[in-house]
Formats: sequence, C-alpha cells, structure tokens
Amino acid sequence: MLVSVIIPAYNAEDTLKNTLSDVLSQSFTDFEVVIVDDGSKDKTGAICDEYKAIDNRIVVVHQKNGGLSNARNNGIKIARGKYVTLVDADDRIEKYYLEYLIKAIQDNNADMSCGRTDRVKENFSPDDEITAFSAELFDRRTALSEMLTGKKITVGPCNRLVPRNWYIESPFLEGKKYEDLSNSYKLHLKSSLVAFVNVPIYHYVMRGGSITGSINVTEKQCMDYYEAINLCADEIGRAYPDLENDIAVLKSRDYMSLYLSIHRCAEISEELLKIELIVLKWVKFNWRKAFTNKKAPINVRLRILLFRISRNLYSFTYYIGIRIKGKALA
Repeated sequence: MLVSVIIPAYNAEDTLKNTLSDVLSQSFTDFEVVIVDDGSKDKTGAICDEYKAIDNRIVVVHQKNGGLSNARNNGIKIARGKYVTLVDADDRIEKYYLEYLIKAIQDNNADMSCGRTDRVKENFSPDDEITAFSAELFDRRTALSEMLTGKKITVGPCNRLVPRNWYIESPFLEGKKYEDLSNSYKLHLKSSLVAFVNVPIYHYVMRGGSITGSINVTEKQCMDYYEAINLCADEIGRAYPDLENDIAVLKSRDYMSLYLSIHRCAEISEELLKIELIVLKWVKFNWRKAFTNKKAPINVRLRILLFRISRNLYSFTYYIGIRIKGKALA
C-alpha cells in the first residue's frame, strides 16, 4: 500500500458523498481511504458504511467526538500507506490529485510533495479535463519561505503527500484549533526536498460554517490561534533567522485575521484585550517588512497596508468582500 487518504468527517452528510466520489475516481489506484466518523449526529456514519460496503479500499472508524486533530491522528495511526494525504470531507480534489503528488515525489526524489490549492464556491465540481502536469523542486528553506508567504504552498494540512511516520512523530495538537499552523511547519522542517505540483489539484470549498468561517468566535479559539501563530513563527525563526521578512508576512496576515476574530467574540476578556494590544503593537513596528516583501501575494500586501491605515476601514472592506465574493470569514 503506497498511499492512505485520511478523511475526518463530522456531520458531513451534505458534502461527504462528493468528496468520496472524487477520491474513489482517482487515476492512481494503489491507495486506501480511512474515514474517521468523529461522533457525527447526522447521516455521516451511515454514508461511511454505505461506501465501505461497495469499495474494499475504504476503512471506517466510528468514534466519540474528539475534534478534528484527534480524528486525523486516529486515522493516521491505523493507516497502512507509506505516505499519507489529508482530505477534508467538504472539499473537492481533481481525479489526478494522487497521481500528480506521487509523480512529483518520484520524479524529483523528494521527501514530500504539495499541490496548488484554490478556493471555490459551494457549487463547484472538478473539471473532467486534465491539466498538464507541472512541478517545481524546493529545498527546505525555499519551501518554508513559500509556505510563509502563501503564494504557492499553503499552511493548511491538506494537499500534501507526507511520509506517514512523520505524522506519527509530529501528531496534530489535540484540543486545539488552527492545527494547520502548529503542524505543517514541522513537516517542512523534516524535509530536505519538497516537490510542488504547480497545478490546482485541491479545491478548498468556502463555507460559512467552518472553524475559520464561523461568525461566533470563542475566547478559546482566539487563544489557540494566537498560540499557533507564534509557535509557527518562532520555530521557523529559530531555524532560519534570515526568513524574518517572510515570517512577517505570515504574522501580519494571521494577526489581522486574529484581530477580526477577537472582535467577533461575544465577550472580550482582559486576556484577549492584552493579546489585541500585543498584535497591534507588533503590526505597528513590523508591517513594512511584510508590505515590501514582493514574494507575498499582492492582495495580502494591500490588506496589510489598509489595516495599517485604518482598522475600521479594513474590517468594513473585508466583510463587504465576503458578501460580494461569497468568501468565508477568516
């Protein structure tokens, strides 16, 4: 078994069938699918069992609700593949997703691979037309730089093909939100060579009910977010101090999102007010490092400038953009 596809699923009855259809239609066939039904209260569990009965590549785990990180960790523990890739139960992938990720590793003798991710609306379906394979090879430092600036490699845990034992050594932090920030960088620090598939093979479906898209934000979510941002930035900074300006892009981008999250809390505690002051002070003294970094996407650089000019105008413009484009809150 070469690849294990891990799909954590919680109350995903409306989206899981589409995701499974994408996975089971892959052009590459040497894989298993491990679906972790994380204590769903809807028909998710029944859907999992239905698909398991018709395809012997599927393994289903039914468990009490333990959260996204716990579900991913438990799925990885029982996986049999040499490599693991994570797919969320409400996202879509191209039929050559696995083929291209494997090819990128094998053609370049890389340790892991990542693909280009795009963001799509809820009614999106993958195109049957095949996009020609294209890949680049990055050393560890360059891959980290790309992840920090977000122009090619995203910080999200999906759309990667990673040796399973790396996840065993560096599991997702359980009981925490924003597990992407506190995990992805660890994988890149382990990797000497990262192959990047420069083709949009993973489609992140923008939904208002996701963790990052939730209108109601808790204090714990904000605290977890703040901790994850600094954990990622500090660890990379210790390993590569010369990536200071790229780290500034990540911190600026996520600190701005954290600022919005704090102001969506029902009540703002003294602790959150302290964090907000730390965030605003950091942006005040460091925003130019991110704004002048030409490796960062232009929309991120413009957001940083707007935030520095007026936080109220930034918030207003951001939420107007959500209504016009249908983007999820972040």
